[in-house]
Amino acid sequence: MPEPVLHGDPPRPSAPLGESTPEGAAERSALAELADLAELEELDEQIVSQLLRRTRCARAHQLSRRAASLPASTLGQENAMLRQYTSRLGQPGAEIALAILALSRPPAR
Repeated sequence: MPEPVLHGDPPRPSAPLGESTPEGAAERSALAELADLAELEELDEQIVSQLLRRTRCARAHQLSRRAASLPASTLGQENAMLRQYTSRLGQPGAEIALAILALSRPPAR
């Protein structure tokens, strides 16, 4: 089962407690902050890459359905996705799902 998002998780400490000098603690804190920022940037890049991959896959699926004289998308599948995102992420999840579905549709001609 997927791990649920816990709203309001406390941030992890950026430096160990009980540092011997204020300067050492500040330096370690700054390094930890840089590491956190680098991790966030990497996660953002992965999210964008996965969204682009999903968009390509969804558009190819829609083209296949159209070629078979079927509707491009299935409302049941879209609603299931919307429910999943909402159950895992709350109302923001619904907004994310709708944005992903919008990205997955081919551009208007």
